[in-house]
Amino acid sequence: MEPDWSDFKVLIALGDAGSVAGAARTLGVDSSTVSRRLTALEEAVGATLIVRGGREFTVTADGRALLEAAHAMANASRKAVAAVRAGKQEIAGTVRISCVSDLVSMLTEMLPIARQRHSALDIAILAAQRSVDLARGEADIAIRHFRPTEPDLVLKQTVDFGWAVYASKSYAAQQALPVSPADLKNHPLVLYSESLTHIPALRWLENYALGTRNIVRVDSPATARQVVASGAGIGVFICQQGEGNPELIRVFPEPVAATATYIVYHESLRGSARIRVVADLLAELLKSKEALISGLQATHSS
Repeated sequence: MEPDWSDFKVLIALGDAGSVAGAARTLGVDSSTVSRRLTALEEAVGATLIVRGGREFTVTADGRALLEAAHAMANASRKAVAAVRAGKQEIAGTVRISCVSDLVSMLTEMLPIARQRHSALDIAILAAQRSVDLARGEADIAIRHFRPTEPDLVLKQTVDFGWAVYASKSYAAQQALPVSPADLKNHPLVLYSESLTHIPALRWLENYALGTRNIVRVDSPATARQVVASGAGIGVFICQQGEGNPELIRVFPEPVAATATYIVYHESLRGSARIRVVADLLAELLKSKEALISGLQATHSS
C-alpha cells in the first residue's frame, strides 16, 4: 500500500509542533484524526515513526528520515506552485500559434509589435492545414475558420473572413469569365478534398461542379491559389490572399461566403497573461485588416 501524500503533512506538523495536540491545532483537525493518519502512514511504510510517551513523543530514526523527505517534498511543491503562479502573470516565454499557411505572412506583421511591447515574449507561428489538438499541447493558440466543438476551449470570435471566386488573368485573357454562378459548370473548377469540406466556404463550388468532370481537387487553400494562378481553373479562397496576388482576378465582384473566425486556446491557459496578451494582439491585427479580410475592399476587380 502506497502512503497517502496528505499524511506527510501530518508528519511535518507533528515534527514542528512536538505534540499531537499541537499538530492538530496546526492542521485545524482534532487529535484523533492526527493519530489515525499517523498510524495509516506507519502502516503504509512498514515502520514506527514516532514513539509516544504521554503528551509528548520521540521521533525514531525512520521517522527522522521520512520527515526530512517530507520537508523536501513540501519545499519542492511550494517552489513549483510559486513558479506556476509567476508564469501565469509573467508576459514572457514562447507562445505557439497554429494557423493555415495562407495566414502566416499576415501574422508575421504582429511580431515586431509584440517584440516592442513585450521584449521577453516570443511568438512561434505554426502552419498546419489540420486542426491541432490544443488539449495535448500541440499549440497554445489556434485560429479556426469554423466554430470549434472540442470541450474545454476558450473561444474569442473575431472578424469574418470573406471568400471569393478567382481566376487567373491569363485564364480571363483566353476566354470569357462566367457572368453568374450557373455558368461555372462550363469551366474547369478547383475543388477541395473531402477532409476540408466541413468549412462551408470550401464547399461552395461543389454545387456548380455537378455534371462536369473538368475538376481538380486540392488539400489546401494555398494549393488552390497556386493552381488557379497557373491558369488551370477557377477556385474559391479567402479574399485576403486573393486580393494580394497580382496574377488573380475576381470572377464575381462580391464575396460568395464568409466564415466566422475564432481565436482559440485551452481552458487550462485561461489565466495565463502571455496567452491573453497574444490573443489580444491577434484580435487587434485581424480587426485592423477587416476591410481586406472581409473581401468588401477589393484591391483589383474583374
